[in-house]
Amino acid sequence: MTTLANRIVILPALFTEAGDKPIQVLQAAGYEIVQNSLRRDLSEDEIVALLDGAIALIAGEEPISRRIIEQARDLKVISKFGVSVDSIDMDMARERGIVVTFTPGVHQISVAELTIALMLGLARNVPRMDLDIRRQKWTQPTGIEVMGKTLGIIGVGRCGKEVAKRAVAIGMNVQGFDHRPDEKFAEQHGIEYVLANQLLKESDFVTIHLNLGPDTVGFLTRERVHRMKPGAFLINASSLEFIDEDAVYEALKAKRIRGVAFDIHTPEPPLGHLFLELDNVIMTARAGSRTEETVQRQAQMSAENALAALQGKATHSVVA
Repeated sequence: MTTLANRIVILPALFTEAGDKPIQVLQAAGYEIVQNSLRRDLSEDEIVALLDGAIALIAGEEPISRRIIEQARDLKVISKFGVSVDSIDMDMARERGIVVTFTPGVHQISVAELTIALMLGLARNVPRMDLDIRRQKWTQPTGIEVMGKTLGIIGVGRCGKEVAKRAVAIGMNVQGFDHRPDEKFAEQHGIEYVLANQLLKESDFVTIHLNLGPDTVGFLTRERVHRMKPGAFLINASSLEFIDEDAVYEALKAKRIRGVAFDIHTPEPPLGHLFLELDNVIMTARAGSRTEETVQRQAQMSAENALAALQGKATHSVVA
């Protein structure tokens, strides 16, 4: 095996949509770039083969397993093209002394804009009317205005704050629930922090922007679904793991909740999922971060993170 001491491997096929600039940053520093040319997620064996002699890896959503890290003997850096490192065996990376970075803050604008789009789509029955017209049916369901309505944001972090700013700008009243409330932000933008039960009781629209963890999985329990304001809408552009799906489905079926929108992160479960039989549900396919601007920011940041780590420079994007 010949060790190529300047090789950087780029796995995400989506990386190519960012143009040449992120790759040029690495090439200008003297590194050879090897990209995934198959335009799909690679198998474990394929990744192992590609990493032969590589010192850095820019990884997407494919699992970077213990075996991969063990066999990539020259690997010094894993730069995640994304905001979560759940797909990386962090224990093994730490054991090997490999620096792992990620790209926080690149997607909150895109997620916030999608959240507002989903909210307006629900309020005005846009997908339902579009589908009916395509089926040669002329229906005119009566929607509602969002101005003057209350939006409850569960999780007022980076994404939640961007949603709040946009909701205030279109005339909504905004309430937020967060374990670490940012009172300065609330005062600056005219939002109010309340307890979760009050938010659910009073909000015409509820949107979830939590970080996934042991204390947030299943946050919207059956009891909390029943606490929601009758006729409210639910938007979840994060993960289905935050909600009790059966409870939400039953509330939709009984029309206690007026509509729901999900940004689904995997092909399962929506294919054949029980929500598909309802006409007051909108589903998108992991669209939250799927904008040209987010891809460009993410590619640029992951390239710069890899370069900084290889050069021993400090970066706030290192995973502890």
